[in-house]
Order: sequence, then structure tokens, then C-alpha cells
Amino acid sequence: MNTDASKQRILTGDPFFRTFFRLLQTVKIHQSDNPLLLECVAEFVHSIIQCCAEEDRLTVQISRGRFYLQGETLTYRPDNLTLVQDMLQYFKQRGLTGLRFFASVREAASGQIVAFAHLLNNADRQEEPLAWLLLQMQEGNYPWVEIVLEADSSLTAHTSERGEKARRTYSYAMTSIQEVAQKMTSQQRAGVQKAKRMIQNMVDILTEDDSVLLGMSTIRDYDDYTYTHSVNVAILSMCLGKRIGLSRLSMERLGICGLFHDLGKVEISHDLIIKPGKLTDEEYDQIKEHSLNSVRQIVKLNALRDLKARIILPPFEHHLKYDLSGYPQTDRKKPVSLFGRILTITDIFDAMTSPRIYRPVALSPDRVLTMMLEGAGTEFDPILLKVFINMLGVCPVGTLLLLDTGEMGLVMETPAEAVAGRPLIVLLCQGGKGEFRKGAVVNLSERDPQSGAFRRNIVNSLHPSAYGIQPVDFLV
Repeated sequence: MNTDASKQRILTGDPFFRTFFRLLQTVKIHQSDNPLLLECVAEFVHSIIQCCAEEDRLTVQISRGRFYLQGETLTYRPDNLTLVQDMLQYFKQRGLTGLRFFASVREAASGQIVAFAHLLNNADRQEEPLAWLLLQMQEGNYPWVEIVLEADSSLTAHTSERGEKARRTYSYAMTSIQEVAQKMTSQQRAGVQKAKRMIQNMVDILTEDDSVLLGMSTIRDYDDYTYTHSVNVAILSMCLGKRIGLSRLSMERLGICGLFHDLGKVEISHDLIIKPGKLTDEEYDQIKEHSLNSVRQIVKLNALRDLKARIILPPFEHHLKYDLSGYPQTDRKKPVSLFGRILTITDIFDAMTSPRIYRPVALSPDRVLTMMLEGAGTEFDPILLKVFINMLGVCPVGTLLLLDTGEMGLVMETPAEAVAGRPLIVLLCQGGKGEFRKGAVVNLSERDPQSGAFRRNIVNSLHPSAYGIQPVDFLV
């Protein structure tokens, strides 16, 4: 058996979810001895046995609005999106957080499996579906299946470990760019090995789950804006690179470009960079020199010539704009490079969503995306911008939402199976001293099973900085 191929079949939920859904629907309209229903039962059992090839059980769980199979995030083909959405809704209506099927299902009579399917279908008609379902299963004979009542600790531990790794990597990346900048300022030779290792660690994390790094990219810091901005641009750029199918090596180079894109600001007076109020024309001209300055500083890095040659151009281009109307002005006719076009998008997005000394209240991420969309085809590559917006969602990670229930919550992510514009959020509870603490995680796609209406609706989007909230404290 090809183990990798077998595992991939399991994690895509094919054919398990398809046969499970078909069984649940078919049992509603056919008698237990109907040939079509018996065929569904056989296919369902076979799909479980396939998934149990490596273990003696198949565990299906819901966590943070998505399915996990065998402790791994469920992936699926686009044509299975509706099926996954329907199954998520089916589980939630019954209060189910998970089911565990055992390989012994192969010995179960078809009547037992049909009876279990009937129990699941009837549970949502009960006043307390989960309690009723548990009681019925205790009274029946279903040794080949059990309800998972608590989240698998390995899922929580894995998520926590990944989040901690992301925090450490972000902090080390910040330190690495600070060290390079400080050495450049004092005319010392600066290497790139530490920065390169941090970028490689980030690629490891986003290869597994880019939502963790997207959560880290919400970090905002007045005092260290230049450095947090550089790390955020690197993260957002690599995430976008992943979405368009860049290779691992290309994502690493793109990340280094993002980390060093503003390195040229070491040649500009710090007082000018943090100046409140409007800049004079002369001051703005100085600021505009930072793109060319970045090229000069990258050339000075203690790094292989080949690496420097590959990361010089994008920092130079990141303010050129898609139509070449930006700066620095040149006579070039050649289009901006792919990496340069990516940096243009991620640099502007992070800058506009960050509080600055001359703009204490930043714009909410969703509003920034709307504004950027107006520049598609002129300032920004329209195709890359569309991918970027799809990546972040209508409500990007870290957006603070006010709901019609009076609650406030931070956007965690928008699962692919979510209803458009209805992300997964973590509710914020306000303490007696005005501080916020983490509340429940809810999916805005959830509907009331009786009325079919959404349980919560968005009233307005806000920026966390206006409430003194650092999103990453609640998201990672």
C-alpha cells in the first residue's frame, strides 16, 4: 500500500464523507431491506475500513469551525465544498463535536448501522439532541461507534505548540532585522543567516497552516513599527506566494525580500520617519529615497552574491506601482516583477491597517481592502490583489466586529466552507476594569435550527487599536 496516498485519501474525506452523507439521506426514504440502502451501508463500512488501514479507528471531530480526521485538518476538493458545509451544519444541529468509528464496524449487522443513521437523523427533533442521542446509544448496541464529547487533547496541544512556535519565530525575525539595521547604522558588516533561518521556519509553519502566521501578522507596535511592519510584510507576502503556488525556495526568497524591503530607512532620520503631521515636499522626497537606499544596503550585506542578486529588485520596486507611476521614477518599460507586485500589495495593506503617530486610529482591514480594490490595474496587479483579498476574506484576520447581539469579536479565519462574509471569530468579554478576555469561539455561519436565520450578524467593523486590543493575544 502507498501510505502517503492512503493518508491523503483519508484527509480529503474521500470517500468517507460522501458515503456517510449518502447513507444519512437514503435512510430517510427507504426501508431497511431496500437494496439501494444496503448498498449505501456497504459503501459506508468500506470507507471506514479504508480509513482504519493505519489505525483501528477513525476519529472525526469539529474544532474551530472545521473538520479534523485522525487529528489532521480535513482538506477536500472544491466540488466537495457544499457537502462539507452540509455535514458541518448537520453535526452542529445535533451538538456533535465528534464521532469515532472502530474497525469492528465490519462485523456490525446492516440493521445496526441503519438504526444508528436513524438515531442521528432524529436527534435534531429533540429538545436536547446530544443528551437524547447519548441515552439512545447507551440503550442500544453500537460497540463500533462512540460520540467524542471532548476535544482531542492532541488537537489542542498541536495548535498550542504551533502557535508558540509562530510567536518565537516572529520574535526572532524581529530581532534579526533589528540587528541588521543597527549594524548598518553603525557601518558594520551584517549577515543574513539568522534572518534566513527565521524565514525558513515561517515557511515550515505556513506550509502546515497559514492561519497561524496570518494571526501573527496582526501585531501592531508604535515603537517598533518599522520592524513589525517588515515582518508582517514578509508573512503576508509568503502567504500570498503559497496561494499562487510558489515553490518553497521561492517563498523563502520572497520572505527575505519582505523582511529587507524597508532596510533603506536606516539612511533616513528617525525623527523624520516618526514625524507627526504632514511632511513637506522636501521631506517626502527624502522618504521616497528609501527604496533605492534598500538596494544599497542589501548590496552591503554579508551574503552570497547569488542571494543578494535575487532579492535586490523587489525592494526597489515595491513603490513603483503596477502601472509604473510610483517611485523611484525611471525610464523603464519593463513590468514590475512578480515579487515586486506582491510586496506592493502587502506593504500597502499592512501600512494602512497600522496605527501611526500621524494616524493614531488605523483603518479597519476590510475598509483597506475596499480602498485597495479601487487601485486594481493601476496601483496593484488586479489578479494578485484578487487572490490576496480571497486569502484574507471579506473580513480579514484581526478585524474587530460589532455584532447585532451586542457582542464584539475578533476574526480568527474564514474557513473555505464558511458562508461568504461570515468568518470564524473569538468573542471578547469585557472585565470590570475595562480589559478584555478571550471568550467562546463562534462561527458566524451558524444558523438557528428552528428559524434557519443566522444566530449573529455583523453590524460594523472596527479597528482593535481603537480599543487597545492586540489581536494576536487572542488569536495565537
